[in-house]
Amino acid sequence: MANYFLETQSHEWILSNKSGAYALGTGNLVPQRKYSSLLTKSDAQFKRFNLVASLEEMVEWRSNTFFLDSNHYSNCIYPEGFLHLVKSWLRPYPVFLFSSVPHNDDVLIKKSIMMDDESNSVLIKYQNLSMGKLKFKVRPKYALRNHHFLNHAGAWDNHDLAFEINQSNGYEVAKVIRLSSELECYAWLKTGDIHQEFLVYRNQYYPREATRGYPATEDLVTAFYYNFTLQPNESTYLIFSDSPIVQPEQLIAQIEKRYECYPTPKDIPQERKLETKIMLDEEQEYSIMNSLDFDDNIMFEGEDYKKILELSLKDFMANNDIIAGFPWFGAWGRDTMIVLESIIKMPKGAEYAWEVLKKYSDQRQNGLLPNMLNESGQTGNYDSIDASLWFIIRLYETLETLNKKGATRQKIANWKKAIVITEETLEKILFSEHENFYIRADGLIHLNHNFASATWMDAKVDGKPVTPRDGSPVEINALLYNALVYYVMMIEKYNEIAPDSKFIFLNDTFIEKRELIKASFAKFWIGDYLADRLYHDEVIAEYRPNAIIAASLPFTPLSVDKLQSIYESAHIELFTPYGLRSLSPRHYQFQKKYIGSVKHRDSAYHQGTVWAWLFLPFVKTWLRAFPEKSIAEKIEHISFLTNSFRNGYQKGYIASIAEIWDGDMPHFPKGAPAQAWSVGALYSIEQIITELEGEKP
Repeated sequence: MANYFLETQSHEWILSNKSGAYALGTGNLVPQRKYSSLLTKSDAQFKRFNLVASLEEMVEWRSNTFFLDSNHYSNCIYPEGFLHLVKSWLRPYPVFLFSSVPHNDDVLIKKSIMMDDESNSVLIKYQNLSMGKLKFKVRPKYALRNHHFLNHAGAWDNHDLAFEINQSNGYEVAKVIRLSSELECYAWLKTGDIHQEFLVYRNQYYPREATRGYPATEDLVTAFYYNFTLQPNESTYLIFSDSPIVQPEQLIAQIEKRYECYPTPKDIPQERKLETKIMLDEEQEYSIMNSLDFDDNIMFEGEDYKKILELSLKDFMANNDIIAGFPWFGAWGRDTMIVLESIIKMPKGAEYAWEVLKKYSDQRQNGLLPNMLNESGQTGNYDSIDASLWFIIRLYETLETLNKKGATRQKIANWKKAIVITEETLEKILFSEHENFYIRADGLIHLNHNFASATWMDAKVDGKPVTPRDGSPVEINALLYNALVYYVMMIEKYNEIAPDSKFIFLNDTFIEKRELIKASFAKFWIGDYLADRLYHDEVIAEYRPNAIIAASLPFTPLSVDKLQSIYESAHIELFTPYGLRSLSPRHYQFQKKYIGSVKHRDSAYHQGTVWAWLFLPFVKTWLRAFPEKSIAEKIEHISFLTNSFRNGYQKGYIASIAEIWDGDMPHFPKGAPAQAWSVGALYSIEQIITELEGEKP
């Protein structure tokens, strides 16, 4: 039991919808974060509010009572609902099977949590799989706050809460309102009765926040509780929403339909068989417990696994944008442009990507895309040089994918629009005066000291970059070279599909810059690897994954033997089963663990911490470095590199992929528990494997 508790508390589930709302928790339902919730709503700017934090759930069976829920306090966990947890499943939505203690077939309760895609609404389904009747008493525990902040001690002592019951179409809907902020939440239960009761849950403790150096204690509140009874195989539904619940039955059907197309784990129980005995070799009692898999077998195989992975990627698609990660990130320009490569490969993903790209096009300033958009009161910024270059590459890839279905007048117009956008962006970067960067005489882009954190290695401590990239970063110049190549390809494509339209001619100065960069790229070569950056005439020879990013891009001046050397060096210095380290362990600044206060964690963020998203450029570099490998060898090697994540999904251990891992063993997941470019990397790699399988003779 202790091992299962440790296992389930390490795995987190995530639900989200088209607006960026989410629900988040652990596999044993013990709240670990201030972000843990059953419903955190979101608006169009990803401003989010934690409405329903959790539930208190008491069950009565044969005059005995026990709780399904668990809560952290600073010195204990109470009640101990996790002891009653038989098994949990994380995808396609979280499901939990509870029993009495010791676990047995007589008492089994299945609890499922689902989220509506169209509204900020969550559905909790209780199903009685027991042999007899069960009585429930459920209290919603409300947070009603910005999801980044906590309710201080005594926050509810002034009764900053109003409660009312509304009748709507014959349904009884409970409504709570936080008077000081006017945040409101609606609740509806299909069967049962409601009782008003004001109760404060004090000193709820979130250990993940404490380990991250943040305040970790808060008060939650309830205004009522539900009583209901379930007969064997009977179910009921509880809905929470940020808007009035007018047609709950219709909403239930809509939410359940959302998940119908996704596979479920092989051993998840559906209902209780009413017969009590079956005949096998000898007479035995039918057992749900015996039907459960505790032997570490595959839950999702083949296409089922790919559908679950696709669902994980969809989690981040909201408001015609990409959420960088859950729970605390909003939309980030750089992350969005990187993740769009994976989105494009999804069904109808290119159409979605085009809308996202148009949105970002309108927000350009002096050639730059916003790195972070306004979110939760935080001001957006333009502290990124690579977002604009990824943006140009994605413009081509998106329209090329859309064009595979045949050229139309609108698609031709889109190509023309993309060319204009690209020319405007490159013109600003290459020829406008910037205080943050300039183009050297040899064509390479040079970041000034005040723009030293403008790459993906952007962590700062006390206002100073931890990993300064001032000078000429290797991947930035590789991206600029590729952007210029794609510019030419855009024009060629336009003239190919629109021969009767006015021809668009190349900007010769762009071609000159491209050739300059190509010739100057040799300056990065340090014998077996690429220098991380050039600082004027000084070569900064650090083993970082930026060389892999540069080598993985579609167009490169590097020879195959150099690509092989880069890959082999990176494999020795940087590879782990969870991604690439951001710095070689042999470097004196290498940080083994991502742990401690904000300052300590930011100091380790790009100084050895492992990043999962780097698996994709790593795989691409290997494919380019060893083109002579057979298809079978390619599939086997790529599958080996990413086996940890594939295995995690297939066996049901993980619902998403975390942002980062510790740089040294043991590699624990850290940062955001669900990160878009981490999931996107695995999705794209699986697409590569699928394409290779299609090439088999």
